[in-house]
Amino acid sequence: MQHDEGQNEMSDIAATGSPAGQTDELLYHYTTVESFVNIVNSGELWASHIRYQNDTSEQRLIWDQVRARIKARLDTTRGDDRDRLLLFQSLAASPIELDLYLLCFSKDGGDTLSQWRGYGGSAGVAIGFDPDELKKRCTGFTAAISQNQRHPMGWAFLLDEVRYIEPTGDEQSHQVIDIIIDNPSPTVHESRFSQEEVFSRRISLSSSRLKHKAFREEKEWRIAIFDVPVDTVQYRARRSMMIPYVPLDLGKGHSVWPLMRRVIVGPSPNQIETIAAIKKRLDDRIVVTGSSIPYRDW
Repeated sequence: MQHDEGQNEMSDIAATGSPAGQTDELLYHYTTVESFVNIVNSGELWASHIRYQNDTSEQRLIWDQVRARIKARLDTTRGDDRDRLLLFQSLAASPIELDLYLLCFSKDGGDTLSQWRGYGGSAGVAIGFDPDELKKRCTGFTAAISQNQRHPMGWAFLLDEVRYIEPTGDEQSHQVIDIIIDNPSPTVHESRFSQEEVFSRRISLSSSRLKHKAFREEKEWRIAIFDVPVDTVQYRARRSMMIPYVPLDLGKGHSVWPLMRRVIVGPSPNQIETIAAIKKRLDDRIVVTGSSIPYRDW
């Protein structure tokens, strides 16, 4: 642990926390100082249900495009393909949506003004996670499904980059939808599901990777968690909503290194003091620095 009083090191390290000339490959999770303290103390990140994100078009956007794409293809399709399209059209009319829980990160260097405004509140931090270490948290599921087994925790994890699409549909979304429509057979790890269930699951999973283009600046990556046992879902209050979430264990009682590599403290009236306190709390291998953005919200 570090015990220095935290001199202002913002001039020593770039806003991204990386030495000059180096590209920051970390995935940043923006949050308030209060939430950061809870994350460190509990050793948990909370993955919120996809329908409770700040983008109100989550899931709905992809299903709207599925319905439009199927309708367009029906106008030019005959034979067996048409029967399959009609089946999927009926499923898309009243979709069975997979419950997805998302952990959201940004590959933006950890110091973007819109992110501080949107997620930092009057005092925020950007937690930089090592993408390779995050992937390791997902590989248990990858190994399990390759052997047609369930993940030991009963959950499934996928880390992927978000692609931003036009709300009315574009080549990217059409390609994703066409692949799902034209390859309806279950894979080995989907063998316990019917063709109808496979279609709905694949569309729902794709919704975690396709997002409205208005959010492009966030440069988002996500861990999608699904097949979560009902009794593991918890609830929290946020302003006008009660939000379902599941906790992801970062390693309670242990150092969060090497998963957590860097912490950038956002603009605030007590930035230097916050940097000093975080240094005292964390492993001294974790770089702690401050935002270089001259923004004031007080």
